[in-house]
Amino acid sequence: MRVGASPNGGRHDRARIGFAEWTSNADRWAAGREVLRAADPRMAALVEADPGLDPDGLMDGLPSDLWGALVLQVIGQQLSLAAAVAILARLEALHGGRLPTPAELLATDNEMLRGIGLSRAKSVYLYDLAARLEDGRLDLERLRTLDDDAAREELTQVKGVGRFTADGVLMLALRRPDVWPAADLALRRAVERVWEVDPPASVAEVDAVGERFRPWRTLAAVYLYRTRTPQRAR
Repeated sequence: MRVGASPNGGRHDRARIGFAEWTSNADRWAAGREVLRAADPRMAALVEADPGLDPDGLMDGLPSDLWGALVLQVIGQQLSLAAAVAILARLEALHGGRLPTPAELLATDNEMLRGIGLSRAKSVYLYDLAARLEDGRLDLERLRTLDDDAAREELTQVKGVGRFTADGVLMLALRRPDVWPAADLALRRAVERVWEVDPPASVAEVDAVGERFRPWRTLAAVYLYRTRTPQRAR
């Protein structure tokens, strides 16, 4: 999936994640695996079953810049990843095979957005996101400097962006190591399976489980997501 030019003629290019810097270590998750092994026997079993799991590798091919990640996360609300990626590709096709800038998105007719599979509500959310970037209410360069809680608070000012969407951006674009998306239904179902929690597990219950995995909750979440994904032979 190809992400096009950065918004505003490069103003947000500096907000692009320094991915090479972030992944410069041979295995930045090794220490995290040891923490997870020691924190909980059921999590330890998941780590032992896939000791080389690399969250960064699993996210390769998805937008790693903040604008692209935000657009994908908004599109993907209540959809599978495959469906979200397909709609994003249609959005790019409307703009010459690249992701539109915020200004270009604002100029895109709502009926065109509806035609590629976006709901009316998601179109409104994307317009609000683009408008905030255009007028400076949301500054992606500044967002990168904030801690997780402050960045989440900033993102949830955008119409239609809640904890689920904000956490997805923190994991996907900022590659933060201690994000625990307890509002995600898939994670809640995984917690129910692994710890035999009576369904439906509440966000509070899932948050309580995640506390033991600080400061590596992103890694723990990815292990849990993998419990519903068949393991391929190495």
